[in-house]
Order: sequence, then C-alpha cells, then structure tokens
Amino acid sequence: MASVVDMPGTRTPLSAEERARFNALLKVAAESPYPGERANALDAARRLAKRHGMSLQEAAREPPGPARPVQMPQRPRRYTAREMAEIIAFSEARLRADKERYERALREAQDRGLDGDAIKPEVRSASTGAQKSSQRSRSPQSFAKVLLSETTLPLREIVSLTGLDIYRVVGLKLKMRSAA
Repeated sequence: MASVVDMPGTRTPLSAEERARFNALLKVAAESPYPGERANALDAARRLAKRHGMSLQEAAREPPGPARPVQMPQRPRRYTAREMAEIIAFSEARLRADKERYERALREAQDRGLDGDAIKPEVRSASTGAQKSSQRSRSPQSFAKVLLSETTLPLREIVSLTGLDIYRVVGLKLKMRSAA
C-alpha cells in the first residue's frame, strides 16, 4: 500500500520526535568511527526523509518546530488555484495517513490473534450503518415499513438503516401500496 508520502509532491513535516531522531541519525553519520554504522545511520535518515516526501537535504534544511497548519480565513473569499490545491493536498494526505494508520492497527491486531471473521461483521455494520438487533428493537421489516410509511427517505437510505437488501425494501413498498 502506498503511504502518504509516496504520492508525488506530497510533503509532510517531521514531528518533534522524528526531528530529534533525524538529528541523532545525522550526528551518528557524521561522528561515528565505524564506516558501517555511519552508512546505516545515513540510510535510516534518508528513509525517514523519504517517508515525509523530502530528500535528505530538504529534511535537514526544514526548520524545527510545529508544522504550519493550513488556516481557513475568517470570512469567505475566493481561493487561488494554488491555495485550493494546497488545501486539498493537505486534506487528502491526512485522510490517507488516517486510513493507513487504521489498516496497520487492524493488521497488527490480526497478527496478535484477533479473529479476522469476528472483525468483518463489525466493520461491515459500521460502514453500512446497519442496525444491531437486540431483544427490544423492532424487526428490520417492521422498521422498514415505518420508514416507508412515515418518511420520504430514499430507498437506499432505508436499506442502509435497516440492513435489508434493496429487493425486500422495494417489495415491502409495493405490498404497502397494494394494501392501501
């Protein structure tokens, strides 16, 4: 899977912890009496810089400190194409980083022995919005009937709320029409 910085032109600043590690690696690369250790430290520094979309020189030149966040203006205004591209790139980079972090945590949990089959229904229900049934909740069919008769929700929305398939919801709607 491509990381956030594998995308061309995507640069993310080093965090304070990464900046400290980067500086320590450069120091080892410059001062170690062992050639192998120097080479390994330099390679590790390059990998760290590459992970953030920078060359070794760009990472070394980057000023330490907090990253400059994209700030939204107080009142609406028209953005230039460059400003809009920066805002979109920043948002997409954060989205990709969050997705990568989630997938990595899921893989690590599965590696630790979390049953993959136990995950899938929970992930599926969370992503589709399907309602968990319990002893006190109404059946999906009766819930769909109520939604069809009392709301003007689109069928796809009713499908996502009830967990029924589209054919059952359409069938219920047709039966309700013919009964009226």
